[in-house]
Amino acid sequence: MEYEIRALAVPSTDNIHTLQGKIFIPKGEIKGLFHIVHGMTEYIDRFDRIMSFFAENGYVCFGFDNLGHGKTVKDQSELGFIAHNNGWKYLVNDVIAFSDTVTQMCPDLPMFLMGHSMGSFISRLVCENYPKNYKKLVVCGTAGPNPLSKFGIMYATFKKVIHGEKYISKTVYNLAFGKYNKGFEGLSSYDWLTKDREVIGKYENDKLCNFKFTLSAMVDLMKLLSLCNRKDWFKNISSDLPVFLISGDKDPVGNYGKGVKRVYELLKANGKNVKLKLYPDCRHEIHNDTCKDEMFSDILNFLNEG
Repeated sequence: MEYEIRALAVPSTDNIHTLQGKIFIPKGEIKGLFHIVHGMTEYIDRFDRIMSFFAENGYVCFGFDNLGHGKTVKDQSELGFIAHNNGWKYLVNDVIAFSDTVTQMCPDLPMFLMGHSMGSFISRLVCENYPKNYKKLVVCGTAGPNPLSKFGIMYATFKKVIHGEKYISKTVYNLAFGKYNKGFEGLSSYDWLTKDREVIGKYENDKLCNFKFTLSAMVDLMKLLSLCNRKDWFKNISSDLPVFLISGDKDPVGNYGKGVKRVYELLKANGKNVKLKLYPDCRHEIHNDTCKDEMFSDILNFLNEG
C-alpha cells in the first residue's frame, strides 16, 4: 500500500520545547494507529524502515524525537539533557500529548503503542498511567528489575549535586553501560546494538546518536527503569491490555533474555495478558538486526489479532 509522510510538531508538556515528529499515512484503508517511542541517544528517523512497513500494511505509524534528542532540541548543547527536574515525567506525558494530536487527526481508530529500549520504559509507564489510551503494547528491548537501580539513582543524584546537572560522568556511564560490549567483536563500542556493521557505522558517526547523557538525564533514565519494574507496575497494568515482549537473546539491556523473561514471569504472575519472543543470536536493536523481517511480521500479527 502506498503512503505519504508528513512532519508533525506538537508542544511538549515541559512548556518549553516543541516535539518534532513524523507520521506515515497509508493511502488505502486504515486499520489503526501505531505509535513508536524511540530509545536513548537516537531519534525517530532511525525507525523509518519499520514505520514504512506498518504504513504499507494499513497502519498510520508515527513518532517524535524525545526531549534531549534529535530535532526536538533547540541546539546541539541540549542533546542528552531532558529537564532540570523530573524529566522522566515529561517523557511519559509527551507520548500522550503527541498521540492525542494524532487521534484528533484520525478519530475512531484503535491506538497501539511500541517502545524500544528507554522508550520501552517510557511506554510501560504510559500504559500504567493512561490505561485506556492504547489497545495493545509492544515492549521492545526492555530491561527487568535491577536491585542496584536505587543505588544508581542516589549515586547519580549525588554526582549531580557536586558537578552540576549537565555534567557528563564517565563513572556513572561505566556503572550503567560498562559491560554492554563485553563478549562482542570489539570492532566498535556499539557492537552490542546489532550484527549489522553498516548500522553500527552510521550510528557511530551520527552526531545525533554518539552524544552522552548528562547526569540529570541519567537520573531520569534510572528512574524510568526503576519505576517500570516496581511491584505496583506489574499489578497496575490492565489485564485487558495485551502485551508483547520482544528482545534479542544477546541483548545486554535485557540481560541476554533473563531480564525480559523476568518481566514476562511477573506479568503472568499478576494475571496479565502477555506473550514473549526472544530472537536467537540477535542483539539490542532487533529492528536493525538479522531478525528484523520476522520481527516486523510478528508485531503485525500481534496488532491484527482480534
